[in-house]
Amino acid sequence: MAAACPLCGSAQALKEESIDTAAVVTAASGHKPIAGLLKGELSISPEGLGNLPKFMGANDLFKTLQLMPGIQVSGEADAGIYIRGNDSGHNLVLLDGAPIYSPSHLMGFYSIFNGDHLAGADLYKSGISPEFGGRLGPVIDISSRTDIPETVTGSLNVGLISSQGTVGVPLGKKSAVYVSGRGTYMGYIISRLSVSGQFTPDYGFQDYNATWTYCPDEDNNIRLSMYYGKDRADFSYLSYQARAKMAWSNAAASLSWDSGLNGRADMRHAIFFSRNGNDFGIRQAGASMSLPSHLMDLGYRGSVGMNLPYGKLSAGIFYTFHDVAVQYPVIENLYGRDAPEVPEYRTHEFGAFAGYSADIVPGAVSADIGLRYSFCLQPPASGAPVFYSCPEPRVSLSWDAAPNLRVITSYSLQSQYVNQVAVSGIGLPVDFWMPASSQVRPQTAHSVTAGIFHAPGDGMFEYSAELYYKKLSGQLEFDGNFFDMVNREYIVGDHLLAGTGQNYGAEFMFKKNYGRVTGWVSYTLGWATRSFPEIAGGRPFPSKHDRRHNLSVVATYSPVSRLELSAVFVYASGQPFTMPVSVYIVGENVLSEYGDRNGSRMPDYHRLDLSATWHLRQKGRCRHSFNLSLYNVYARSNPIFMDVKVNYDEHDNTVEISQEGISFYRLLPSLGYVFKF
Repeated sequence: MAAACPLCGSAQALKEESIDTAAVVTAASGHKPIAGLLKGELSISPEGLGNLPKFMGANDLFKTLQLMPGIQVSGEADAGIYIRGNDSGHNLVLLDGAPIYSPSHLMGFYSIFNGDHLAGADLYKSGISPEFGGRLGPVIDISSRTDIPETVTGSLNVGLISSQGTVGVPLGKKSAVYVSGRGTYMGYIISRLSVSGQFTPDYGFQDYNATWTYCPDEDNNIRLSMYYGKDRADFSYLSYQARAKMAWSNAAASLSWDSGLNGRADMRHAIFFSRNGNDFGIRQAGASMSLPSHLMDLGYRGSVGMNLPYGKLSAGIFYTFHDVAVQYPVIENLYGRDAPEVPEYRTHEFGAFAGYSADIVPGAVSADIGLRYSFCLQPPASGAPVFYSCPEPRVSLSWDAAPNLRVITSYSLQSQYVNQVAVSGIGLPVDFWMPASSQVRPQTAHSVTAGIFHAPGDGMFEYSAELYYKKLSGQLEFDGNFFDMVNREYIVGDHLLAGTGQNYGAEFMFKKNYGRVTGWVSYTLGWATRSFPEIAGGRPFPSKHDRRHNLSVVATYSPVSRLELSAVFVYASGQPFTMPVSVYIVGENVLSEYGDRNGSRMPDYHRLDLSATWHLRQKGRCRHSFNLSLYNVYARSNPIFMDVKVNYDEHDNTVEISQEGISFYRLLPSLGYVFKF
């Protein structure tokens, strides 16, 4: 019997129905409809996550996505997910229709999404529907479970790193509620596995999900979804006698109504709430500074789709109210006590969209054409209001050149009115959000993609290749540092530079879909550059997350029916950073001269993870399994940042600059127990 496909979760090699995944071809044994990577669509089900390699004892959505082509392998302690050279703030991440602005726990070790609570996740990298907007990059659309169980169901996953649990309770035949919780005790382990005693971290997080669903009939579904999660991280750095504390949280809620309208059309209404709060504090020698910020959204989306004789027409409207408090320092015992006036921005983003999908040549050529028109209004605190608008055309063409060969090309224009300003470069909560204003214009991006997809023979193997190019404008760069922030006269707008950018590259993937051994190899060759008139005379330089090579190798093997073995190897070029090239001592002050912007690179990143899951014999409804996971098996010391030191030789009266990579750990083992009923 064929083993299950690791992404779609099916025990069949081929299916009659296409499920629109980016890495799985599904079809009957004859003609194989193809939908996948080249249209930018990747769908992952909970069953698919369950069959993939486990990261520290659990299946994680973002860690799985990072194994796909075009998605950068993240470094340690980096909470961002970087897709085709975009900044992490360019991604539109939705949880049941509510936007999530900080979708990772523990600086990237876990995403905030509990896999046991999810019904599925869809990633759109290109050919993005006009229904989605407000970001320059891809869309990650995540939905909670809405099925109605016949009896109480649940799962419990207890591990050395974290534990999580989910319970589903039917409320009659048409309604159900799901509740999930998760937490970690990873800080206790990390602090004892820390590579350097000079740098000691401590972590912790918790999150909770609750979803109520009601299906009065087969054409209608009403869903109420809520999420709350909070992180904390403490660091002590003995070299500088400094302690840093960080806290960040996400809260989201949505109420949606989906209606099939008797099969002739479909309709959706959704109202949502989302809030992201960040705070970073540092204490040294009795002085302290904190950097709080937050972003809150309230909004509505409504859409309707109609099936016409020669295609499908869809249209809708949207509105979001943004309340943004940008990052400003709160300082104690440095200048006495400094409590600056923190500016808050309240902006309104609204507009409409329409799209049409049809076969131009039946069975050979199809097209998706759409237009999104967005507006942004900021009421005046004083003076005239700030108003921006942008038409956003979208078009995608698909050509089935042969029964199992598809060529796809697409173009889109996207705009973004609330932009993330990166300060740390490694995803710490000192990054903050800044809305379009009289000082900051909206960001826009033109994107073009083209590629080919082929599944020869019976679909056991498949391969794909795609080229992408994106031209960005209105990119923001923080041209300051912590010393600027402690200045009494600090104004955040004075340290924001506006520039342009380019992302381009090629993606390749080869995959084996079924058999005892399944898996894939994905490789991305990519460039991400930025250009600012005030930096390096306007010459392009690598962005903070530019990594030339990204390679992922995934393999799963089932030697016997109840044993699953898996392995993941990842490799990525080193992350760029700006290195001091010389140091001057003037009086008692040390002054540094830096080299080219992001002209140096950290060591290349690579690691091997192994996972083994043993399923015990099923007794009634209860299922038990044990998992052993090893993260970073060969104990590679992958640094999270470079510590640049200045060494003074009194004998020769010379100064030498050295750098040392600071890492959290070498090897993280995890043993977990899973119970489902």
